[in-house]
Amino acid sequence: MKENIMKRFITVKSLILVFALLLAIIPVNASERPYASSGNGVASFITDGSGNVVGANLSLSGNGTHLGMFSGTGTIQFIPDANDPNIVIVPGEITYVAANGDRLPTIIENGRMDLRTGIATGDMVFQNGTGRFAGVSGSAAIVVEQNFVTGAYTFTMVGKINY
Repeated sequence: MKENIMKRFITVKSLILVFALLLAIIPVNASERPYASSGNGVASFITDGSGNVVGANLSLSGNGTHLGMFSGTGTIQFIPDANDPNIVIVPGEITYVAANGDRLPTIIENGRMDLRTGIATGDMVFQNGTGRFAGVSGSAAIVVEQNFVTGAYTFTMVGKINY
């Protein structure tokens, strides 16, 4: 009788161990999380042969959820809007780098800047990054306030990130 109980006890312990090991190897799925960040930077304007501003190289820093303190670089273009001479379309790419080196690349979609106010809006779409941002997806709406004289700007982003 005692021997039978011991066998059952060992079998139950073995099943619990196998179950625990299986849970440990099942990959954790990415989950959607709120994302927000803000910061500032400097745009070094790029001109064409005629002296027209056609884009900018960006350097920036800030603080964001899931990123913490970050720095970043990027390039944007200014494409005149055919329907409004006071608006430019702003496509581009920016990579945010967390303090630990994890990289979060983005592309700008629906970017538009009003040349009268220096206010730009658009969507930052997260691309496959490194470290904890490998396989990332999601996007964040961005608002930028640009000073055309100094090149300085501030930005705020709010959206969702999946990783």
